Amino acid sequence: MEKFYDILIIGGGVGGMSAAVYAKRRGKSVAIIEKFALGGQLNMINDIENFPSHKLADGISLSKEFADQVGNFEVDLIYDEIQAVDFSDDVKILNGKKQVYKSKSVIIATGVKSKEIGVNENDFLGRGVSFCAVCDANFYKGKDVCVASENGKGLRAAKILSEICNSVTIIDKADLSAFEKVNKDEKIKVISKAEIKQIKGQLKLEKVDVSVSGEHLQLTTDALFVELGKIPATDIFKGVLKLDEQGYIVTNERMQTSEKEVFAIGDVRNGVLKQIVTACSDGAIAGQFACQK
Repeated sequence: MEKFYDILIIGGGVGGMSAAVYAKRRGKSVAIIEKFALGGQLNMINDIENFPSHKLADGISLSKEFADQVGNFEVDLIYDEIQAVDFSDDVKILNGKKQVYKSKSVIIATGVKSKEIGVNENDFLGRGVSFCAVCDANFYKGKDVCVASENGKGLRAAKILSEICNSVTIIDKADLSAFEKVNKDEKIKVISKAEIKQIKGQLKLEKVDVSVSGEHLQLTTDALFVELGKIPATDIFKGVLKLDEQGYIVTNERMQTSEKEVFAIGDVRNGVLKQIVTACSDGAIAGQFACQK
């Protein structure tokens, strides 16, 4: 049986959970639609030192605290992936993989996603290819690994991996030779002006084909960590909502988007700071104004 909500929230990160609590406290029917687990990218952070009320916290523990509060307010949690939206009428329609959802208002909290190389990396996900060094480094203790980087965005991941792995090879499109000279590390090797062309293996990743200044190079490796940075998860909103040049959703100070009763919060919108505390603030604002319908 189809259920109609006052407010539907796409994304269960801290912003989405904050919005849900504020809206539920106003007596609205609220549901969070989430693909994986509440907390989103918060679950991938080790140490958090700048969240008020915590001297030091880890992402998973903090995420659980948020989730517990959402549970106490009896917010509906729906596990599904929204694939298309229709915001043209008063009733907002969200088309998920499992079913269709309808509401008076929608709060978008889809955050950002990892930028892909654009070759066949997804064929080896969980079989040697990872998009999160913090999450998966321990699986490759004592192994030789590579990091796909872009303009130095994979350097932090390489440092983390070097503490656990036998060796780390950074493959970057830019010229990182200056960085390599200043930051000598026996475990870290940098291949500059390089582009990954193909990933190979049988049951798991075994080799990475790389083009270096036009020359072919094949690297033998146990894993490839894709660390090319983040991009906004706004594919389904293109042509529906106003986006900026980088693909972030444009909002006003009330988190209102270009469509009535559609709000955007957290990392997916064009905010000046992307932090846990600002996502919570965005969620509180959207949660309040979404209740005015």
